[in-house]
Amino acid sequence: MVWIKRLSLLLAAVFAIIAILLAYVMLFVNPNDFKDELKSVAQEKANVTLRLDGDISWSFFPWLGLSLEDIGVALGTDAEIVQFDRAEFGLAILPLLEQKIQVNKVSLVNVKARLNKDAQGQGNWQLETADGLNASGSTASASSDTTIPASSAQTNDQNDAINKKLPDIQLDELRIENAQVEYRDEQANQLINATLNVQLNDVQWDKAWPMVMDIAVTQSDLQGQSPIKAKASLNANLAVFPEREFLSLDSLVLSADVESAALPTSPMNAKLSAVKVDVDLPQENVLIDGLNLSSFGVNLDAKIQAYQVLSEPQFSAVLSVGEFNPRYLLTRLKLPLPEMSDETAMTKARANITVEGDMNSITAQPISIVLDDTSIEANAVVDLSPLRWDVKVAGKNMNLDRYLPTPIEANENGSKEAITDAQIEEQVETDASDLIPVELIRGLNGHVGMTFEGLTVKKLKIDKISLDSSQQNGLVTVSPLNVALYKGTVSSKASLDVRGKTPILDVSPAIDGVQIQPLLVDFMEMDKIAGATYLDGDLRAKGNRIDDLMSSLQGDLLVEIKQGALVGTNLTKTVCEGIAAVNKDQLNAEQFGPDTPFETMRFPAHIVNGRVSTPGLKISSAGIQVTGDGVVSLPDSSLNYQANVSVAGSALDKACRVNEKLTRLAFPIVCKGQFSDDPAGLCRPDLKGFASLFANIAKEELTLKLDKEKAELKAKAEAEKARLQEKADAEKARLKAELEEKRKAEEERAKEKLKEKLKNLF
Repeated sequence: MVWIKRLSLLLAAVFAIIAILLAYVMLFVNPNDFKDELKSVAQEKANVTLRLDGDISWSFFPWLGLSLEDIGVALGTDAEIVQFDRAEFGLAILPLLEQKIQVNKVSLVNVKARLNKDAQGQGNWQLETADGLNASGSTASASSDTTIPASSAQTNDQNDAINKKLPDIQLDELRIENAQVEYRDEQANQLINATLNVQLNDVQWDKAWPMVMDIAVTQSDLQGQSPIKAKASLNANLAVFPEREFLSLDSLVLSADVESAALPTSPMNAKLSAVKVDVDLPQENVLIDGLNLSSFGVNLDAKIQAYQVLSEPQFSAVLSVGEFNPRYLLTRLKLPLPEMSDETAMTKARANITVEGDMNSITAQPISIVLDDTSIEANAVVDLSPLRWDVKVAGKNMNLDRYLPTPIEANENGSKEAITDAQIEEQVETDASDLIPVELIRGLNGHVGMTFEGLTVKKLKIDKISLDSSQQNGLVTVSPLNVALYKGTVSSKASLDVRGKTPILDVSPAIDGVQIQPLLVDFMEMDKIAGATYLDGDLRAKGNRIDDLMSSLQGDLLVEIKQGALVGTNLTKTVCEGIAAVNKDQLNAEQFGPDTPFETMRFPAHIVNGRVSTPGLKISSAGIQVTGDGVVSLPDSSLNYQANVSVAGSALDKACRVNEKLTRLAFPIVCKGQFSDDPAGLCRPDLKGFASLFANIAKEELTLKLDKEKAELKAKAEAEKARLQEKADAEKARLKAELEEKRKAEEERAKEKLKEKLKNLF
């Protein structure tokens, strides 16, 4: 602490010279006779204008006392920059012979200082002297030809300090009463007025002395507008160790009040205390132990260590925020409290963090945060140049719905002509607002890993979620994302690209065994389907609003649901209603259950602009077979679907008896309406289709009858034809036999005649 040593030597020399001079002049001279000469010397040698309107008086032994009244100091021809009503001190004579400075009292009363900086940045305290140096000791010129290396100067200073021993100083009391400082800065358009009182007692090297200070500061522009007022009081014990160049503060207590119209609440009160503050200048180390800051019911405890603060700063800190009420804090700060569905949410919080770092990076681990019933543990590493982070978070038991506004409920007719016009307006603004903070995401650069257990979002209950995400210049990737929920798992890869004009979201989901009914009930309040769901596919959406994302959704999915049911819709009942209606019978609908259980439902889903088509839908069950196709519109929250149902009939009601021919038919059922409609009335039989089926059956039966009659007539004709042919063939055979017999008889007669002729010849 070279400057302290130099200051001490300077003070010792000044006090000694003053003591000798005063001892001389006290005996022989009236000091008031030299006022004009003192003014002249100050003006000629230092261009300083002194005003000495009051008396100068002294005492000599055993204390050398000096008292001055009504004094003013001005530099050059400027107005006075320092004034005080009275200054007095007492210096012990005999200790000076032992190179000890013992002062019983130094008092400055009603000190006034006016410091001005003009538009060019020149201060009224910076007065150039004859050697070209201003009041601060720097040259007036912008540059110099010779530069002394800082290291050499510091070495010389240290050597000088070692070779000189500091005199002992003992100051019983130092008091500054009602000191008023005015600082005007035309460059910054800033005006500062401060009033302070300072008292030090028992000041000695290498020992702690009490220090008390209070100050009132007002800061505004030069016209006095937008003022900020602050009052502070400081109590501490200060110790200075010149040989070690070491400062120590203990039992530090600082209380402050700040008032301003620009603050969310005024006045703001805070209290800062520290058990110990040590400053080691040679090592450039600062230690703050037992630090406590309290304000608005929040208490921050900390221990801070800083190293090489003047060259290559490094630090480590342990911070602890005691339990407090965030709602109370926001209320005291007059900040708007976010609308939350749970009035008990955000009423309890605390945090602990251990952090260390330097000018290049900061490491915070562990980080422990508790908010209400939620606990979070995290580690973070942040590189500062360029800015990049690596964060890992683990938490449990968080219900985000508690911290979100209460959803607007539909009224009795199903519309949202809401509870209040204000709520509708707010909901419309929310729906129309940007969903993705594009500019924020474009500035992200880092990696985040997260694991959370017991998470609830939009009534969706998630047992466990884990993800690994990277963010770089507007591209956010999540791979993998694993979620355990509703007795199944979801694994996915996702990316969000905001590098272009329109955000693009890509998701490749894979669902394994998730119970779809409780999920849909919690998330969408829709319970139209149940079962263990399996899914694979790829999806893409563009936009920055929910409507845009829904209407731009593209992709393909393959969905299979096992051991499930169509809840609220009994397809067997619907088919029976159609059969009964065609047959003009009455059906007892109360004998049928409300649902359609099935063993498997399988369908591919092709999505274009938010409209989902499911060609090739198949539902298999013991008593029912279903195929179907149609469109589910996500933007409109509607569906237009036709299912073709084959049933084995029902023994529950005679109006639904079907024969074997009917079991081979597929009865058309139309499901059409909004998601919010009653499931029981959503699907109904296509009576025209049913009539067409029965007409086709009748037509087929008539055709079969005609074909049978034709076949019988044809068979009769064929039989008669065959009989006639057989008769003709028999007659023909008889005639042929007769002719053959006649021919043989003629041949025999001819042979006999020939024999006779031969006999006659021989």
